[in-house]
Amino acid sequence: MIRKLNTNDKKDVLRFLYESPELNLYLIADINNFGFDNPDIEFYGEFRDNKYFAVMSRNMSNITYFAKNNDFNPKWITIFNTFDFLFISCQESLMAEIKAHYPKMREDKMDYMKSTTFKRDDTIDYSEIRILKDKKDAEKIYDLIATIPELYTVHRKEKSEAIAYFMRHSGENGTSVYIEIDGIVVANASAVYETDTAAMIVAVATHDDYRQQGYGKKVMYYLMDLYINHKNKTLCLYYDDPRAEGLYKKLGFVDIERWSMLVPDDPSTQY
Repeated sequence: MIRKLNTNDKKDVLRFLYESPELNLYLIADINNFGFDNPDIEFYGEFRDNKYFAVMSRNMSNITYFAKNNDFNPKWITIFNTFDFLFISCQESLMAEIKAHYPKMREDKMDYMKSTTFKRDDTIDYSEIRILKDKKDAEKIYDLIATIPELYTVHRKEKSEAIAYFMRHSGENGTSVYIEIDGIVVANASAVYETDTAAMIVAVATHDDYRQQGYGKKVMYYLMDLYINHKNKTLCLYYDDPRAEGLYKKLGFVDIERWSMLVPDDPSTQY
């Protein structure tokens, strides 16, 4: 049985998701931070023998899916297709049967990592770091990210949705930090989907004209120090650029799993 979840399900669904807290960071954060009455977010659960087997969330144009194993119930496709989504994401091991239903979508596979330790570098001056506070800040960050092809999951969204995303994942729900020079954001990194135990690093970007000057390192190091050393939380991230592997491992990240995302080849396509 698959049904929409509500507030009465919160305790039991979180117990199920916390069995794999890093893999379910998106789902846990959406439930804890936004609840079941937000018009932009919905949750569904699949039950087998009266126990949770799978859970999905629809957060604006993103669908996230998790299941105990890859015994996929095709009835989920009917649920997915009720939404105008851009992306479907889950563990790589769960994606094969989903992908078969969306032949026009491309599968992007990424390595998924986490870090629980970080040694602060006291030689770095963090005085240039600014923290996103309002929509004006979010617009400046979006303008940088829109120039970075690899960050398509942000700039393929409508600009208004991307700005709402950064605003939603600020304050108690996350932190975006950036460096601005002459009115231009030259580097950014965001910790989003913050829970009581973890957060996800996304949108790590440096302006083309300011690369190899240490700005990207500053924003990344700032977030790692903030979350790991001060908030005592795990940081997760995923990447698809082999050149980044060495950097992240030097920073203390270790592999968790392979992550997969279905994306439209045609940005105008909706399903």
